This record gives sequence, structure tokens and C-alpha cells, in this order.
Amino acid sequence: MFYNKNTRYYFRSIMSIFDIKPPTRFVGLHGHTGFSVFDGLGYPSDHIDFVLENGMDAWGLTDHGNGSGLAHAHKHAAKIQKSGRKYRQIYGCEFYFVPSLTQWKDDYEQAKIDRSLAKQKALKDDDDGGHVIENEDETKTVDVNKDEWKRRYHLVITAQDREGLGNLFTLIKRAYTEGFYRYPRIDFNLLKQHGKGLNVSTACLGGIYSNRIMRGNALKKSDAEVQAELMQLSDRFVDAVGEENFYLELQFNRLKQQHLVNHHLLRHANDTGIKLIATPDSHYYNPDKWEARELYKKLGWMGSEPSPLPEFEDLKCELYPKNAQQMWDEFTRHYDEYKETYEGFEEDVKDSIERTHDIAWEKCSDCWIDTSVKLPDFDNADQTAFQQLAQKVKEGLVREGLHKQEAYVERAKTELSDVKFLGFENYFLVMNAVFHKAADHTLFGPARGSGGGSLVNYLLGITQVDPLKYDLLWERFLGRHRTSWPDIDSDAGDRDALINAARELYGFESVIPVSNFNTLKLKSLVKDIAKFYEVDFAEVNKMTGPLQDEVMSQARDDNTEKSVFVLKHEDCLAYSDNYRNFMEKHPKVKDHIEALFMQNRSIGRHAGGVIIGPAEDLARSMPIIGVRGELQTPWTEGMNFRNLEDNGFIKFDFLGLTLLKDVENCIRRVLTRETGSEPTFIEIRDWFDAHLNCRFVEQDDDKVWQHVYHQRRKVGIFQFTAEGARRFCEDAKPTAIIELAALTAIYRPGPLRANVHKKYVKDKARADKIEYAHPIIKEILGPTFGHVTFQEQFMLLAQKLGGFTPAESDKLRKTLVKKSLDTMGNKGGEREEARLRFVSGAKEINGVPEHVSQELWERIEFFSVYGFNKSHAVAYAIGSYYAAWLHTHYETDWLGTILESENGNPKNLSKAISEIKAMGYNVSTPDINESGFEWAWSDNKKSFIPPLTSIKGLGKNAVKEIFENRPYTSLDQMLYDEEGKWYHSKLNKTGFAALCSVEALDVLEEIWKGEIKNHKQLYEIVIENYNVLKKSKFGMTLRQAVRKNAEPLLPKLIEDTQDMEDWSRIEKLQMYQEMCSATRDDLAFPEELMVKIRSANVKSVLQMDPGEKGIAWFCVVETIKKTTKNKKTFYRVKITDEESNTGWLRVWGQIPSSMQPYTIWLTNASNDPNWGASTSAAKVRPLVK
Repeated sequence: MFYNKNTRYYFRSIMSIFDIKPPTRFVGLHGHTGFSVFDGLGYPSDHIDFVLENGMDAWGLTDHGNGSGLAHAHKHAAKIQKSGRKYRQIYGCEFYFVPSLTQWKDDYEQAKIDRSLAKQKALKDDDDGGHVIENEDETKTVDVNKDEWKRRYHLVITAQDREGLGNLFTLIKRAYTEGFYRYPRIDFNLLKQHGKGLNVSTACLGGIYSNRIMRGNALKKSDAEVQAELMQLSDRFVDAVGEENFYLELQFNRLKQQHLVNHHLLRHANDTGIKLIATPDSHYYNPDKWEARELYKKLGWMGSEPSPLPEFEDLKCELYPKNAQQMWDEFTRHYDEYKETYEGFEEDVKDSIERTHDIAWEKCSDCWIDTSVKLPDFDNADQTAFQQLAQKVKEGLVREGLHKQEAYVERAKTELSDVKFLGFENYFLVMNAVFHKAADHTLFGPARGSGGGSLVNYLLGITQVDPLKYDLLWERFLGRHRTSWPDIDSDAGDRDALINAARELYGFESVIPVSNFNTLKLKSLVKDIAKFYEVDFAEVNKMTGPLQDEVMSQARDDNTEKSVFVLKHEDCLAYSDNYRNFMEKHPKVKDHIEALFMQNRSIGRHAGGVIIGPAEDLARSMPIIGVRGELQTPWTEGMNFRNLEDNGFIKFDFLGLTLLKDVENCIRRVLTRETGSEPTFIEIRDWFDAHLNCRFVEQDDDKVWQHVYHQRRKVGIFQFTAEGARRFCEDAKPTAIIELAALTAIYRPGPLRANVHKKYVKDKARADKIEYAHPIIKEILGPTFGHVTFQEQFMLLAQKLGGFTPAESDKLRKTLVKKSLDTMGNKGGEREEARLRFVSGAKEINGVPEHVSQELWERIEFFSVYGFNKSHAVAYAIGSYYAAWLHTHYETDWLGTILESENGNPKNLSKAISEIKAMGYNVSTPDINESGFEWAWSDNKKSFIPPLTSIKGLGKNAVKEIFENRPYTSLDQMLYDEEGKWYHSKLNKTGFAALCSVEALDVLEEIWKGEIKNHKQLYEIVIENYNVLKKSKFGMTLRQAVRKNAEPLLPKLIEDTQDMEDWSRIEKLQMYQEMCSATRDDLAFPEELMVKIRSANVKSVLQMDPGEKGIAWFCVVETIKKTTKNKKTFYRVKITDEESNTGWLRVWGQIPSSMQPYTIWLTNASNDPNWGASTSAAKVRPLVK
């Protein structure tokens, strides 16, 4: 290709570097953050703040292979610009590049073939994707023997304008969809297709130019040969993006290879006229963070033994966002050492530094994507989107028989009017279309969140709860006073059914799942960092072990559930003496914790969030990457980051709820049992609609309330799995959905701390005696016995009593539910203004005396901190009732469903089995003739029988083979066919061993007749002689057996093993726990021992009354060593009894080493009403070891 260039041959005067005036302007166009996972450090806002502090007015973000941090950077840049400061954000990406993806793919496929032919480990197609971790050892070193298909080169690309930004995002997506193997790649062809509006530079030592230079040097090529290779590359880059958009990138550091690269780039620029730029290739946001970044890098690649951190003197590159003077200083620092490289090119270097500022401010515009909403557009020639929505709502009113009820018609009009005003009709139509299509594949929950307050949602089939029936408020969900888009969280039995429906409707690339980022968590981070400073693991473990409980009890606020509490460094310093002392002892660990806590570790996927919009709009407006075979955007939406809605991307939350899948599976069992055949999903849905769906069925079955909610029969009951919630429910004895909703709203940390649950139970018991100061107050608070339980209640009080409009009442809710109830600042002023208006309005409109309304306001203000979303509470109460109804009317089907649902979770399965046994049901061990593919109730055995698939070591194919050949009557018939040939091809030695270990072969006549005395003997017979037995029933081939007139081998093996002792009780329990993740009660509580205990009238510790002292027994589940603040040792011992009750016993002192799981003990214990049961280690004696 011919360059329109001026090849510059001119006289270079000999002058001192110090005679040149240093550059005065600079912009770093190559920068990384923590979104270059385990390579860069800090969030974009950290870098931008330092850039400004360091005297610069622009900065380029170019994280590796993605654009994950660009929305974050844009938001922070906009905030800075809004404050009046001059700043420009440059958006880019450091891509992985190969010259030709076609050639790369051919080479890769050939490598797979070559490996196969060589019988080496196969190359697997890598579809994990996500955020790749940059490996500098691979990209910045040269191995001349390395296969070209294994290589990838860095290439920095930044956007000049909005069109360029769209092309940047397109390249990111195509890199993942067309060039991914371990890393996403682009090539010249893609660059040429999407190069408009882009600046391209040659990057660092990982770039293709650096590689060709270092490779040429390693192969001892001449400068002319190297320059010829560079010329070929430049021809192609200039052809792809234009000479004016292509730059050769200089960097300055202590790496010898870097100056070799600079040597050639300076001369290549002189020969070709291609412009030079200099970059700092920044990776951390402050010069002091170099060590934290080095540590962060090592955490990404760390094995069990961490490599030592470098000293500052060993650091080859200082990678923070430098200013012009710092760039010049870095250049001059190495000038004398590499004078041959730089002499005569000093002005070129200065220009390369200042040119970056010109690019940022003259060539690049202050661009960003079009932030208008990107949704499917339903407008057509016949009807607007709103007209279609209104028509569907009208049809819904008629279908539900509500079209003649004025309250429903007016409510529908109000909601539709607000939707039209806000322009949200396309959103509701998308939801309607997705739910309508998915309805043939999954069950839907009643509702989730405030969306249950919308009649439009109900009439469109998006929710199933009638909002007017339960006084659920539209304004709590949406209204003209709200500027944000709707957020309808949707529960389904199968989340993927909703996502797949959306893809069928709008196309695969129009439905993009949303990401979330997994970050470095505190406890594991402390342990990892401590390794680098050789802190004794025992010391670290001792400090971190109790940290969660120690801090959470003080740091967790009233509205945060334990499951979502995040342990923070600041809280640990404030509330843990041990943590604070540890950090004072190890200040380096403390410094790195403060720098690395919550830094990105990996990318995950939101539980159900997806973006739905036109594929082209999405591809050109956001980065789209590949993760485990699916497209996904790395931009997030949550508490800490809101990168989607602000940029026009509306997130739809399609969430899976295990409850609904359990309901579906239970109905499947019922129909299969009743009809004898597997039902279709439509049949399951029809049964659900006829018996359970709150749209068609009232939740008023008194038998359900009595059977489940008033008793201890709550296996798998949604919202009532915790022991405390069950006790609260049994005390409150709910008889209606609104009462059940109140229980779910109250059973949360804040209300529990305030003893609201106890007050509620007392007030319900005296409901007839509660006096209300005004009929409106009784109307609103009567259903919750005078308690302000739901946010909607104080919204309605404000409306009906105080004269607030619906929108004003929602604003009041937001004002009141803020965590801080202080009277200072804006919120305090708003509260006071609202109080005065409420008190005066109640008096003027309803004649309520000021002292009455003031007292009511104080109650509202107090409970507002705990107030719960009524729409959510009602919907989840209905979901709980679904489970309870099945638990009542189809109990064995429901319990079998729950056992199967928990089959992969040993802890939950064990709990479910214990609860089922406590209800009086039997749970058997596996039976080779009775056990099926899933947990089921056996009428023959009057017991729940675990599936063969629950036994570790039995694969699905082996189980299928067992089903095909059973029933088995004898060991001979199980192992051999009529001719004496070995039966099994799928049931292998491991499978037989597993069946023996769990004693699943009692049905064999050799066992029940006593010829084989126990399963250990059976194990010895089959497993220890397995290879011989496989030959035939004679222990040799049939031909050999005929020739030798051989006798069958099994009788002799049975006779030879008659003295085989059985496994011990503990061995059996341990094997069963290991193989089936459950406990055998017949072994855990031997009947002979239990008879003696009962005859002696000795209670279980768990049966002791509060305040009782005396002799009692217990069975050990686990022991946990603890230490008091006074360094006194005690053990928390989890115990159980023969009724499968569980609890905790505090044992003071050093327990015997024999106090192991499944051992049974006698003790002299006391049961303190407040602290529970306790005893001394000196007062325990073994009953069964």
C-alpha cells in the first residue's frame, strides 16, 4: 500500500535532553481498572479522581477484552462535569488480536486433530467465557517455538464519537461470538468492518508489533528485516482504519525489551509518517497502590503456596495514571542508558506525549450512547402500543367478570392513564407477551414485590393476586410521581421458561442476561493475604472463625437478613477486639485489606435479570460478552451500580422459585398415581388452576390452617422453614391469608428485636378488646390487630385520615422508611413537615383530636422502620398456602416431593427426614426391589423409600439396568442368568459395594434365610471376589466349567465367610451418611437401649422443661469448640433424639475425645429458660459409643 506520508530525513541537531522544554499536556489513553480482573486495581471512579488530582483533564479506560467498566466511568464523569469541572472520558478496550480469525480457527481445529492422533489430552472447546484473567507471562514474553494459534496480541482501541463507540461494542461482542478460545479475539477483517470512528494503537509489550520486534531480535534478524515485518503490519492496519486513526504506542519503564520496542517504533514512525503516542498503561489509581496491585495479581493465580511479593526496587513498571511531567520524567530517567535508542528523537517523544491530549480534545468528542429506552416497539399501522394495552386490559376485565364493578373499572382507568403518561406501555406489553407464551411451560407465583399492587398486571396475567381484594396499592408500585421504570419481579417454577419465551418472541440476541460481579470477601481475603506475610494459619483461623457471628450481631441493621449480611472491614474494626488487635499486629495485612476488599474476583449471572430490546440497538450500545455459552452483558444493576436503566436498558427480572417447582412436581406425582401415566404440563397446570391458583380458588380451607399452621407439620412450607417462624406461627394460629402475610412481615430481624411478634400474638388473643380512636383507623389496622405492619397501611392512613394524595402518601413512605430516624437534615425536615400535615389533616378532615393523631403518628413513625411491602407479603403468604394445601390433602405426595427436592443437599435432606419422622412416618433404607428413581411413599412398606439414585456410586445407567432386571430373589439370580453368565454390564464393582454399604439387599433369600448373616459378609463374597465371579457362576468360563465339571462358586464363598463379623454401629452409620447423606434411626437409636431408657423414665435433654434440672440423655450430632471472653472453654453440642428433634447443649470444660457423632450419652443437665440446656463435661457418661 502507498502511504500519503512525508518520510522525514532531516538534520537532527545534537543537543542535551535537558535543553528541551518538557511537555505540558497529556492524557492517558491506555488504562485499566479492577474490571481487568486480577490485573488492574480499583474502580473507574478511583482512577478518574486521581487523574483530576494529578492535574489532567481526560483519561482513557481500556480494560482487557470487555467494556465492563465503561458505564461506571461514564456515570462518574457525568457527575464531575455536572459539578462544573472540565473533564472528558475516553471509552475504549484493550482487545486480544490475531491477524486472521479464519487462519486461527483452522490452526486450532488442526491442533485438536493432531492431539487426537497423538493420543494426547484433547483440547476442549472453551465456552466458559466471562471475564478472562490476563496472563502477562503469556503475552509479554517471546517463545519463538510457540504455536501461532496459541498466541494473542494486545491492541488498544478507543472511540472518537458515538458511531465509534457503537463499533467498539460490536467488536467486543464479535470477539466473544467468533473468536473465543480462553480469550476473545478480533482480527483485521473485523477491524475493517467496524473501524469507523475508532483510534487504534499498538499497545504494550503484549502487542503484535512488540512481538514481531522481540521475536526478530531473538532470531537475530536485522533491523531492516524487522522493519519490513512492521511495514506489512502497518499496511494492514492503515487499510483497516486509516492512517489518521492508527498510532504507534511508546511506553517507558525499566524493561529492556520495552526500549528495544521503542527503538524500532521511533524509526518506523520516521519511515512511514505514522504518528506516535505515549501511554502509561496504568493499572492502579495511585502510586502507593503498586504493592496492592501486585498482591491482587497474585491472588488471581495463587496456588496453595504463594510466591513472594516484589520489593519496590524490583518493580519494572510504575503503572499509575501519570501526568505529562511524570511521563517525561520516566522517559528521561532511562535516556542515558538507552541513548542510542532515543538520541535525535527527543522531540518525537515529547510530541507523542502531547499528542494524546490533542486526540482526546480535538479528535474525540464528549460522546456516549443514545440513552433512550430500548424496548420492542408494539406500535403498528392499526393500533398504537397503548391502544393494544388498553384493549388487553378491557378483555381481562371481561374475562375475570369484573367489567361491571365500578371499583375495578376506575382502578384500571387510573393505572392505564398513568402508564400512558409515563410512556411505559411497551414494557407491559412485553411482559404480557412473555407470560402468555411461557404459561404452557411453567407455573407462575401469585406475585413478587410491589408489582402485586397493579390491577393491570393482574388482568394481563403477569400476577395472579387481585390487588383490590387485599387493599394493595398501585402507588406503591408505580404512578406519575415516579420517574423510574417499573420493576416487576416475576416468580416461576422454571425461570428459563420465561427467558426462552422471550427469546422465541424477540430473538436470541435480543434477550441478554445481566451480570453480577463476585468480589473478594473479607474472611477469605484476610487468610490469603496473611499467607504472603507468613502469618501462622492457626492465628488467622482463630481470629476469622467466630468473626461473622461476633460482628453481625452488632453491625446488622434491623432490615437486613442474616443471609445477605456482608462482613465489612470497618465493622470488624469497630465491633471485634480480636480483629482490631490482629490488624494492629499485622499492619501490612490491614493496608491490603483496605485496598482489595470488594475488588472484582469473577463475573457471574444475575438470578433472573435480562435485557430485552432490538438486537442491533443492544449490540451497538453496550458490551455483550459470552459466558458459558450464552451472551451476557457485563453491565450491572443493583445496590452499588446502576448501569442499565440510566442508559436506556430496562431489566426484566424472571426469577425461579423452588416452591413453584415443588408444587408442580407434587401435582405430577398425584396425577401419575391417580391416572397411571405421566401427565403433560397442561394437565398439571389445569389441576393447579382447579385446586390451588388464587385467581380461581379461595384460600379458606380451615383444615389447611389447622393441619399445618397450628401444628408442627411444616415440612417444606414456604416462609416457615426456620424454627422461630414455626413457633411464631403456632402461637399466632393464623386463619386467613392477611394474617399469614402479617406473620411473614413481622418475622424479620427488626420487628423481632422489638418483640413485635410477642405483642402481635397477645393483641390477636384480645382482638375483641382493642379500641380504635376512629373508624378509619379500625378499617386499616383492624386486620393486623392494631399493628402498623405493612407500608401500605400507613400510606392508607395518610390518604384517608390525613388527606394526602396517593402520590404524596408514597413519598411519605419513602421518607419514613429511611434507616435513619434522626431529626436533622433534609429527611428530618420532611418528616416534621409531614407530621404537622398529618395531624392537622386528620383534625380538619375527620375531626380526630390532635393528641390522638399525634399518638398514631408516633406509632407510624416507629413501625415505618420495620414496615413491610404488603403486596409481597400477601403474595408469599398465598404461595405458602399452596404448599400447606398439598401438605394437608396429599401429604405423602408432598413429603416425597420435598425429599426429592432436597436430595442433592445433605443438610436439608437430613432436616426433612428428621421432620417427617417426627410426624410419625417411617423412612426406610434403600431397597433394591422397591426403590425407584425418586423419593416415594411405599404402600407396601408404609414408609418413604429413598431412590437408588440417591446412593453415591450408583450411576443412572446402573440404576436403569437394575430396574430392567428386578425383582431379585437371590444372590445367584441377581448376578447370573439361567446359563450362569454374568448379568450386568452397567452395575459395576463400585455399584455393588454401594448397595452392600447401605444394606439395600435384605430381599435376597440368602440374607433373610440367614445363609449370609450380614452385608459385610455379602461385601466380602462379592467385592473381594468380583473379578472371579464375573467370569461365570463357576468362577471360570462356562467352557472351562463344563470341561472341569465345576461346581458353582457362591456356596463355597458363603461357607468360607461364615465367621465374618458385621460392621459396627458407628461404621454403618458413617457409611450410610456418606453414601445417602442421611441417618438411619434404627442404628442411631438401638431399640434395646431405648427400651431401657424409657423403662427408667429418663428424658431426652430436648424434652426437659424450661427451668428443669436432672438426669437426661442425648445423641451427638456435632460438636463445636468455643471460648468465652474470659477464655473459658465450652462446647456447643448439637444433639438429637429418637423423635428427630434437634437442639443445642452447652457443655462446659473439655469433652471426652469419644464424644463423636452418633454416640449416646447420659448427663446431669439443667435447662435455663433464657440460655437453654447446659451441663459439665465432668457430668457426662457414655451409653453407646
